[in-house]
Amino acid sequence: MGKRLHTIDSIRGLTLISMMLYHLCWDLVYIAGIRLDFYTSTPGYIWQQSICWSFILISGFCVAISNHPINRGLIVFLCGLIITIVTSIFLPEDIVIFGVLTLHGSAMIITGLLLPLLEQIHPALFLTLSAFLFTITRHISEGYIGFPHANVITLSRSLYANYFTTYLGFPFKSFYSTDYFAIIPWIFLFWCGFALCRLLKIPKKGTLLLKRPFYIRIPGISFIGKHSLIIYMLHQPVLYALVMLFVPGAVN
Repeated sequence: MGKRLHTIDSIRGLTLISMMLYHLCWDLVYIAGIRLDFYTSTPGYIWQQSICWSFILISGFCVAISNHPINRGLIVFLCGLIITIVTSIFLPEDIVIFGVLTLHGSAMIITGLLLPLLEQIHPALFLTLSAFLFTITRHISEGYIGFPHANVITLSRSLYANYFTTYLGFPFKSFYSTDYFAIIPWIFLFWCGFALCRLLKIPKKGTLLLKRPFYIRIPGISFIGKHSLIIYMLHQPVLYALVMLFVPGAVN
């Protein structure tokens, strides 16, 4: 990637802190049985979506300047698989199948494989197209594409058949996961980040570099963002243990 983009690390670090606070609230609500009305209503949903969107956009952004997106994607995908295995053994009632790490890893691999083709598309056009596709496929898991409360296309239920279709974005009827991010629609948001990065690049001496503000470091926060994967893998077990140990009335 060349010089590290510390500003991106800092944004990712702030998003990671927000995510840890969100998951702490989850543990307080669903493990300790504490009532948090804001968390289980619209503000909580908006908070959750802001975290997801930020991570996915940043991940796509970074793939545009990554030297080995496929290798990185395989590592992240494997981490997602580990989370699925661990939750299926220790928390089967809260199992994670096709969670956000599986999406990130898959999107990195797919983008890496398609990179020669994607780089031929003008970034402004690609950003517009990706945003449009994300918008119209946003509710594909619910059985339709199009704009909500407007003209929509109802999809055949035969598409929603098995785990593979669920991975793609067509979950079968009895599928359950506490963290579900399918390829469609989320890869289109990932590609929005990818295209945005390409728009911000400027040519210099035959290479492509980002402007100087992206290299500004915010101490502490930047460090968290730089090590986001390992922190992501460890934070929930730590939060779970802390809630079980220190919150009166916490339940299994």
